[in-house]
Amino acid sequence: MPLNRDKVVEVCDAYIAAMSSHDADRIVALFSPTATHEEPIDTPVRHGHDEIRAFVAKHTHMGFTLTRMGPVTVVGNRGAFQVRVDIPTPDGTRAVTATDMITVGDDGLISGIVVLPDAQAVPE
Repeated sequence: MPLNRDKVVEVCDAYIAAMSSHDADRIVALFSPTATHEEPIDTPVRHGHDEIRAFVAKHTHMGFTLTRMGPVTVVGNRGAFQVRVDIPTPDGTRAVTATDMITVGDDGLISGIVVLPDAQAVPE
């Protein structure tokens, strides 16, 4: 499928599903080998599959789930969306909001992602 709005939305939704699966291989497979990953924003950027896998592997044990809130906003090859992140804790589930911006390459893989988590933006 050529890169268009539908493809960008498809990649964003595949990322949300992969993150909720807690499967590092499934997550990393969505990224190009030279992708950048900045999560959270203003932290050192990870480059490529090995660095992205190392980051993801540190967090998949948390058992969180992501649910998209609202539409994906698409401009060119970029998609931005908000997700509700439900994180299980000993005291019950904690919900926070994150805004993600994904850049999709011509190959249909994620070439870059920036994540803006906001622990104080509690979703309704």
